Amino acid sequence: MMFVYIALAALLAGLVKGTSGFGSSLVALPLLTIFYDTQTVVIIMLSFNVVLNFLLHFEHKTFSFEHLKGISVLTIFGVIFTFVGIYLLGNLDGEVIKYIAFVLIVFAILNKVFSFHINLKDTPFMQAFTGLFSGLGNGIASIDGPPVVFYLTSIKADKKKFKSTLASYFMILAIMSVVGLILTSQYTRDMLFDLFFVGLFASIGTLIGMYISSKLDEKKFDKYVVVLLIALAISMVL
Repeated sequence: MMFVYIALAALLAGLVKGTSGFGSSLVALPLLTIFYDTQTVVIIMLSFNVVLNFLLHFEHKTFSFEHLKGISVLTIFGVIFTFVGIYLLGNLDGEVIKYIAFVLIVFAILNKVFSFHINLKDTPFMQAFTGLFSGLGNGIASIDGPPVVFYLTSIKADKKKFKSTLASYFMILAIMSVVGLILTSQYTRDMLFDLFFVGLFASIGTLIGMYISSKLDEKKFDKYVVVLLIALAISMVL
């Protein structure tokens, strides 16, 4: 039965990713830490996010280095602090990582519920600041989305720039995360089966999410995701 629950958790994470374009780690981390230690879950998520982002790009063909030109500072700092976060991942207690993830999930919930619209200027400093937090969140807990979503909303990025920037940025960070995990020797032979198993069902969930995304009311779906995230966030600290 354990593998059935893990498969369902991975399917749900992939479904959220395929429908909304992000959020797989927000869903997967609280659910999978029931079965694995926190560090292992983060490594699994950092790894399968490469596949999930590839699937999204394959459908929408959104990846382009052109999309990264306007956020080059954000991307550079995101990559640098992803490596810093991965280093910290190997040295932090699992409970500390869970609380960091909890804070990031709560931030994502607040941003979805209240749609923060603080006006910020698109400056190299703001990009560096955002990349720092996004990279650390990615490396420590595989949660890189909330700071970037908040940043793009605050500079009033149009819908096209918003989606293309997120897609390209996430792909770069996902690839560099795997590089960082290899360089810090955090993969073990024992987790190869778990990587394949979780990645397989997360990919299936993503494909299903991509198929039904055009048929769902996105606003209603977002409400369901918010309720789910609140429940998952609470479960992490109980």
